[in-house]
Amino acid sequence: MHAVGQPHDDTERRLIAETLRARAAELSDLFSRELALRQRDVVARYGPNSQPQWRDNLFGRINDLAAAIDAGSPDLFTAQITWSRVAFEARGVPITDLRESLLLLRFLLPREIGPDDAPLADACLAAAIDALDKPLPVSPPRLTADTPHGRTAAQYLLALLEGDRQAASRVILDAVRGGDVSVQDAYLRLLMPVQHELGRMWHLNELSVAEEHFATATTQMVMSQLLPLAPRSPLNGKTLLAAAVQSNTHDLGIRLVADFFEMRGWRTIYLGGNVPAHDIAAAVTDFAADLVALSAALPTQIIHAEDTIAHIRREKPTAKVIVGGLGFAICPQSWSRIGADGYAANIDQALTLGASLVNLPAPRGGTTA
Repeated sequence: MHAVGQPHDDTERRLIAETLRARAAELSDLFSRELALRQRDVVARYGPNSQPQWRDNLFGRINDLAAAIDAGSPDLFTAQITWSRVAFEARGVPITDLRESLLLLRFLLPREIGPDDAPLADACLAAAIDALDKPLPVSPPRLTADTPHGRTAAQYLLALLEGDRQAASRVILDAVRGGDVSVQDAYLRLLMPVQHELGRMWHLNELSVAEEHFATATTQMVMSQLLPLAPRSPLNGKTLLAAAVQSNTHDLGIRLVADFFEMRGWRTIYLGGNVPAHDIAAAVTDFAADLVALSAALPTQIIHAEDTIAHIRREKPTAKVIVGGLGFAICPQSWSRIGADGYAANIDQALTLGASLVNLPAPRGGTTA
């Protein structure tokens, strides 16, 4: 171990992060009981049976903290707390409650992880607490009706908000069959921007969980209807296996990846969301996958991607692995540390990188604007 105050290296940061993850359930239970004793007025607002809620909240905070320490980036934890602050304010939850939970973590963690390692956690917590007093970032709408694509996307969004999935489907399919947009543009310029807008609306409490789930299920349906309409390249003899890693239930992005690879002549095995590491690795062998695409929506899910890659390396060392998703966009250097063969920030990069890793010619023409 290093002396107090001496900088931590990557190995030490990783050990501290792994300790926090391993003890997250234990610590969140301990700290929620401490909160009930120390902050009775806060806990009282949530009723006599609120401890499980606080335990879950603190469990998430500890895992967010571990991800920030692992990445060596206090800003990562601050960004997550700022995201939570927006959600709190939109739902009328006092920000003081968020602050008190962070102060509690800052006070109690040193006794649990030791004085040598506490400064890393303290730096993350201090920065996040300070950020609570700063102005919130503006979250403007993601859609505009100033373009033909924007107008069609707005019509699709309206149909979703009205709860009419058949009307929503007609908006997209009529645009494709009428030649107004290609299948690829329908994915990238209509469906995905609407999903981003729905996420923004949910974050700001303008949309319920039920409404968001309905909209996402409808978009899944429309994607299933679009894929058979897409022109396809001749089969190239290669197989892609695509999945969202364990705990990642946001699988629209990785489904888009699977569909676009299929359009480009790949045999595609799409497993969906929240798939355990050992099941992904087994499927890589069962389906003789040449390339694996993994998605992590949050930095806290990168550890699951790492575990999945380790399983794949044991089962089929020759398979190549690319990663993507918001979790990796926030931590863009993490892909090499966890053993992936590459990171793609968008579908064009994924198609190009995937082809190069299995010695296929580079795809001709781009898909994104």
